[in-house]
Amino acid sequence: MDTVFAWLQGSGSELPEVYDVPSDGTSRYQIKIVKALSDNYMYLVVATDSARAVAIDPAEGEKTAALCKSLEIDLVAVLNTHYHADHSGGNAFLASALPGLEVVVGERDVDRTPAVTRRVQDGESIELAGLSFRCVATPCHTRGHVCFFLDADDGQAPALFSGDALFVAGCGRFMEGTALSMRRTLHALAALPKNSRLFCGHEYTVGNLEYALSLEPSSNLLKDRLDAAKAKRAEGLPTVPSTLLEEQEHNPFFLALNSEGVDDLTELSRLRRGKDTFTFPGKIITMVLDVQSYFYPPVDEEIP
Repeated sequence: MDTVFAWLQGSGSELPEVYDVPSDGTSRYQIKIVKALSDNYMYLVVATDSARAVAIDPAEGEKTAALCKSLEIDLVAVLNTHYHADHSGGNAFLASALPGLEVVVGERDVDRTPAVTRRVQDGESIELAGLSFRCVATPCHTRGHVCFFLDADDGQAPALFSGDALFVAGCGRFMEGTALSMRRTLHALAALPKNSRLFCGHEYTVGNLEYALSLEPSSNLLKDRLDAAKAKRAEGLPTVPSTLLEEQEHNPFFLALNSEGVDDLTELSRLRRGKDTFTFPGKIITMVLDVQSYFYPPVDEEIP
């Protein structure tokens, strides 16, 4: 399946674009933002004392392996936020190429994710490459979606790898959950330190901010954020990371939790539907997903 997915996406072993995230303090790790497919981000978290690394959502296995080899990095583990192929499509190749590789996913996505060696549950911490990653259950985009939280207590702000649960100025489609699922997810993320850096799974920032600005057209703050994001994209630079503080202040889905005089579940549903149909391609995708949800309706479940 990994080979088929790579072929469909035009994948290969050429080196991907990589951006090093500046670190402050005496850092125990470095984060590398790795561009994948059309708009995905994979991440490498590299321990500075050993050059061992953990890959987050490696969509393209051959490129990930080639990059690690070129940087003389020892890839010891993969963390998948969810099972979708644009986040786990590289698992099978990496597991085959790197015997002993640990592949970790949330317990509810185990059966749908390739090459899994270990499952984790909400609140569980796992040590990989000498670093401790905590699982935060964030179901909605998929039933088993999780985020991974890293705080090495080394002077750097914590890092949150959010997959498709939370984006800069947006959130993921409610593909297997509902507004209730998203409300629980947003509350779980809001409980994390506000200075946490947000590393999401896609470069959706400009489109998300355009939608947010359509909701608040007089917001100079959103205009400034949109201009800054467009400037970065014009230079070919990623717009991540954001911070949880910024998202809680400006992300329309976070703001819906505190809407005065409006039921937050109703508002979350309205906002998500509006974003889903904000563009013509979005309308087409939504039509297809609406048919799918008729036969496989989203569900609300308590986080275990």
